[in-house]
Amino acid sequence: MLSRSSLHGYLVHIYTASTLIFVALGIQWVLNGKFRLALIAMIITILIDATDGMLARKFRVKETAASVDGALLDNIVDFLSYVLLPLLFMVQAKMLLEPVTVWLSLVMFASAFGFSKTTAKLADKGFFEGFPSYWNILVFYLYLLQTPATFNTGLIALLSGLVFVPLRFLYISRLKRWRTLHFSLGALWGSLCLYALSLNEGSLRTGLLYLSMAYVIFYTLHSLWLDFEGRLPQWRISLLKR
Repeated sequence: MLSRSSLHGYLVHIYTASTLIFVALGIQWVLNGKFRLALIAMIITILIDATDGMLARKFRVKETAASVDGALLDNIVDFLSYVLLPLLFMVQAKMLLEPVTVWLSLVMFASAFGFSKTTAKLADKGFFEGFPSYWNILVFYLYLLQTPATFNTGLIALLSGLVFVPLRFLYISRLKRWRTLHFSLGALWGSLCLYALSLNEGSLRTGLLYLSMAYVIFYTLHSLWLDFEGRLPQWRISLLKR
């Protein structure tokens, strides 16, 4: 019989795996042309991903539920929710230039390497290395803002390349500083996105989308700044050695 601590640990793994329910729903809705519902499913997967890591550390799943590799489970779930579902969405919504297979292959190739890099998650430093495959967030904005296929294709090609660039982006749940700020802003961002999604096309929805992008810009700039700040001592040492 499982101990109470082990039960809690396995429940956390089940919580992580519950993402797949919304991935399956998202796939069904995409195939049926219900794109708004599919976007809601993507947002829910982001919320689960944003909280399961904290629960895993709180309930010490590496000790209490050790028969399941939580990191591997998380990577499998994230690849399906952050890569596969958004790519299917882009295909069905006709958001990319032809030949679509080329661009899909590029994103999948880059994301596969991004997920498998040993330096992809620098958890002790609070960073991801390379663009962290936020394709679901990208699809959300591109679809609702109705950007042209040329722009969409160019942007995913650029971001695919950034997967291999050693720029570091914030791993919010592992931050030692600024975590509360980012969680607060992230909650506001999610609320704005859901509200925008509930509206019909028009100036109000567009305005809310652009307003919500303020946090995306802040996240990116803050990532680059903290990355620069973290590397500065190493650069100084390197210059002194010369």
